[in-house]
Amino acid sequence: MDKEEWKSFFRFIDGGSEAELQQRKDALAGVLQKVTDPGVRSDIRRMLRLIDEEVLIRQNLSSRRQVRRSKSA
Repeated sequence: MDKEEWKSFFRFIDGGSEAELQQRKDALAGVLQKVTDPGVRSDIRRMLRLIDEEVLIRQNLSSRRQVRRSKSA
């Protein structure tokens, strides 16, 4: 993927909902099974890792907010 494609992907990650991220992850996992080019497979695996990281970050932020709310209540 070129630089512009990565920028577009990062914008998607930043703005996508959890459902959209999961849909993209599922689609990428399906493509990964069919692709044989090592460079493309590497890019797809990186995209999957980045989606997983984003989901974990969002979950962590959400749980922190819940803890703060419960402490202030």
